[in-house]
Amino acid sequence: MNAAEKPWAWPWSEAAWQRTLGSLDTLHHGLLITGQPGIAKREFGLALAHALLCETPGANGAIGACGACHNCTLFAAATHPDFHVLTTEREWRDGRLKLVAAYCDRYQDIAARDKRANPSRVIPIDQVRHLIEQFHAHAHTAKRKVALLMPADRMNINAANALLKLLEEPPADSVLILVSATPGYLPATIRSRCFQIAIPPPHADTARAWLRGRLAEGGGGGGAGDGAAGGDGDGGAGDDSAADSVDSAASKTASKTAAKAAKVDFAAIDRALANAGPVDVLQMQRDGFLQRHAQLSGDFGRLVAGQAGALELAAQWAKHDFARVLDWMHHLSAALIKTACGLGADLGGGDPGIDLRSRPLSPAKLFKLYDQIGHYRKISREPLNEQLAMEELLLALREALSRRK
Repeated sequence: MNAAEKPWAWPWSEAAWQRTLGSLDTLHHGLLITGQPGIAKREFGLALAHALLCETPGANGAIGACGACHNCTLFAAATHPDFHVLTTEREWRDGRLKLVAAYCDRYQDIAARDKRANPSRVIPIDQVRHLIEQFHAHAHTAKRKVALLMPADRMNINAANALLKLLEEPPADSVLILVSATPGYLPATIRSRCFQIAIPPPHADTARAWLRGRLAEGGGGGGAGDGAAGGDGDGGAGDDSAADSVDSAASKTASKTAAKAAKVDFAAIDRALANAGPVDVLQMQRDGFLQRHAQLSGDFGRLVAGQAGALELAAQWAKHDFARVLDWMHHLSAALIKTACGLGADLGGGDPGIDLRSRPLSPAKLFKLYDQIGHYRKISREPLNEQLAMEELLLALREALSRRK
């Protein structure tokens, strides 16, 4: 993880990092890092675990782990015996942080994982049981044992109950770091036994400046996700001075030049920032999902015009990242509700090719659709037939646009 991917490099998390680092030796044994999606909570948790395991954090001017001691060498090589990562198979496959993926092999059933076409979205009890065994042993090389669970809200109920026992009776010299964008999904008993580190949402201008700076320096295409450990991330605007420089005329010109080369649609970027955190938007730009917004809007227009069937589109949309399509549909349904109520709204990028203001919209059915999408966003953590879910939602969308009620 290079300097551009560390918590002090993001203007919105710098203050939280400094406060946490200042109390490193007195931190609670259970930590819960929270905040909206897409603001680099995973990177914050990983850097915190690194600092807790480091022999001399803050040495040689470092703002965190020193990066030079024996423990730091082991940590970077994904071989530290006192660092434990519990996460889902989906996170292992699609997550931004390659270092996390390397560590989680210790806790996942690799043979079973490789056989599954759809990786699990759940942290099972087996992982927590293994962690309990490891935490009750002595630390090997560091002065404490550290575990990182993310997303912690993906634990099933049995895993959460097992973890609760560890939080209630923590072994000596051990720290549990839980990361969650939706801590309300965690049992209240777990939340009450953790000290919460809340990462504040970035101001819109700060997020925009940071994101444009990253795109200007690294381009918008290809590459590893933001914050990928192991040096895959590119450089970028990290602190407030860098964010300020992006606002200068010279930097704006440079941004436009780089964007033209990388075919970055800044209008699409700004629309996405209204509904997602800057780190997620950067990832969506890099893997091409922002460009698919126009395709989704066009498909939506064809559905409304009767030029495409709901089942046909469901088969196509199910090939995309399900969670991201659900997020896009949630925004679309909210925009349709506003349109039905006579308010102007952005439909999520792209031109559907139809004038929705002249069409019969059913507010009641749109509210029902909004709730349906929210329901699927919630249960998407469980095994789910994504195409069937998409069929249901698209049929409900078509029905909601059939007549005013």
